[in-house]
Amino acid sequence: MNRNAYIEKCLSELAKERARAQAIAFSNLEKAKKNSDFVALDRKEKDLSFRLGKLRAYSKNTLDAEKELGEVKAQKLKILKTMNIDPSSFEPKYSCKKCNDLGYVNGGICDCLKKRLNAMLIKDFGSGKDKLSDFKDFNEKIIRNDTQKSQLLKLKKKFEDLASTYPASSPKFIVISGKPGVGKTFIVECLAKALIDRNFLVSFVSAFGMNNLLLSYHTSFDDQKQTYMNALLDPDVLIIDDLGTEPILKNVTREYLLVLLSERSRLNKLTITTTNLSPAEILARYNERIFSRLCNKRESFLAQIEGNDLRLLK
Repeated sequence: MNRNAYIEKCLSELAKERARAQAIAFSNLEKAKKNSDFVALDRKEKDLSFRLGKLRAYSKNTLDAEKELGEVKAQKLKILKTMNIDPSSFEPKYSCKKCNDLGYVNGGICDCLKKRLNAMLIKDFGSGKDKLSDFKDFNEKIIRNDTQKSQLLKLKKKFEDLASTYPASSPKFIVISGKPGVGKTFIVECLAKALIDRNFLVSFVSAFGMNNLLLSYHTSFDDQKQTYMNALLDPDVLIIDDLGTEPILKNVTREYLLVLLSERSRLNKLTITTTNLSPAEILARYNERIFSRLCNKRESFLAQIEGNDLRLLK
């Protein structure tokens, strides 16, 4: 499923919630309208409000009309109280107060839609988990290797600072290298969780999944072609997990990976990569241009984690 499909699915969920909120409000109003006195007072309130508007428009005295309107509202509240109905229940209780469950506000994506999109992407691409690790989950006591502990603690501090200031002073690329289980994915998930909490759009994809998207882009010649690349270009932060485990497809992997990295760099969007490969192995497996994108000191941050498989110690 490409990113557009994810957005459509999220918008569909929001539309259902919006309709449900409106249906509940309408049902509450219909319940109140079963009282004939309430209906008469409600009609009178509307007439008085209209009359007040005309009086104000012509700068005429509104005191009598305002007093009468206040009395009518008080009578309505009294009737609703006897019916055990809260007058505020006539207004739909949308889950998002910013966009009223429309998904967009002021011409842009609302935070609520970003959160839903993030949650869906995490579930589908975040190692099959419903939630990400958090900096609060960091337990240095299980790390027995002193070098590994020092490296992870330094990364934790750097990533906490980055999470609070992003996108200011952010590298364009972060590469975390190390053997399986040393804590690469965990520490990256902590950073991702903190960025998601600040309503940035973070997308997870395995290197294998990324390769499939690039292959689909290469072999498509219809209106859907660009959506495959956009799925990797659109997120504020893209996390590519286990780079180096994907097969090298001729005329696809290296060529389009370079395009992807170059375009995300141009857009000033952060790309995070975890890999079992050393920098020398990255250079050997891909090419110098990809290596220079991922590992050059001007716009990249490279960290190598040494040590034990922490998954065996939990």
